[in-house]
Amino acid sequence: MLQQRHRPATPPAAASTSAPGTATVAPAPGTATVTPDGPVALLLGAAAPHRHPGEAAANSALLETWSSGVRTWVLDRAELLAARGPEARILSDESTGLDSVHAEECVTWARAQRATGHRFDLVLGLREDVQLAAAAVAAALHLPGNHPDAVRRVQDTGARVAALAAGGFLVDEDPDRAPEGTALTAVGAFVSGRPHVFLLATPTEDGWAPADGRAPATEGGRAPATGLPRTPQAAAAEAAAAVLHLGLCFGVFRVDLRATDRGLAVSDVRLTLEAPGLQAHVARTLPCVELFNLVYDDALGRTTALPARPLAPATPSRTAPSALPPFVLLAGEPEGAAAEPHICRGTD
Repeated sequence: MLQQRHRPATPPAAASTSAPGTATVAPAPGTATVTPDGPVALLLGAAAPHRHPGEAAANSALLETWSSGVRTWVLDRAELLAARGPEARILSDESTGLDSVHAEECVTWARAQRATGHRFDLVLGLREDVQLAAAAVAAALHLPGNHPDAVRRVQDTGARVAALAAGGFLVDEDPDRAPEGTALTAVGAFVSGRPHVFLLATPTEDGWAPADGRAPATEGGRAPATGLPRTPQAAAAEAAAAVLHLGLCFGVFRVDLRATDRGLAVSDVRLTLEAPGLQAHVARTLPCVELFNLVYDDALGRTTALPARPLAPATPSRTAPSALPPFVLLAGEPEGAAAEPHICRGTD
């Protein structure tokens, strides 16, 4: 069943923007906003220039925050804020120009804002280069988030490879030379500290395709080769075990895998989707899953119902059985979902 989540009121006509350390400008008289005492999400790296490839991902995160009834405060470089399109401006309640790749500066700013009475209920980084700052701010404000050490481990290729290899994972140390048709990407999010993989996709010349070998949803696209595993549950379990082993516990994640004659190898782990076309593929293939809303609800302590009955992984994982992730592979699009972006496309 489709459910629509309503904010207490309509979004502001324009978001207010401030420089670091200055008070934000109140909306114009008569402009409706969410309730002032409602939850606030601090989104680092959520600004992308109009018509930039990263704009869709940023707007998706903002839209899902807005539809959850959560106020948004965007922290990003001033030039990126100024170059945003109209949708991002409308969906951002507040914004401040500060380079969100500098963790110490972001922590100092966030502490100063809280000291002056501003509230933040969750912190999320929307680009790979701001993940360390997001983790540091969340830790400083005692909010849910990945530990900064875990973020460093994931983003340092040498440290990530060493940690995974020490944990018994097969690691793909040269993914750029992977044979065609053997690559696989797992997309998921943490709910209650557990990683849930919602989609397995394979990159193709024309975009992305489901991991079952069907042709991608682009005209003239070629289906991937058949070297991928026949049991998607095993791939989902391996991806989930990898992020747990690396110490991650919050937000969305993307794990790149490769099928080899020795088994599944981990090629890369990211804390964002950041791949051309992947955000659109997720939205098209999983219209019943809003990854950011799952993260927001979880961080705010709201009851989170996963969108479908999960399938138990088919093969054992090195993770304890009680922590094995469910795997959900959905396809199709409920009628009208694409034309109704304000609808929370969840099932009950």
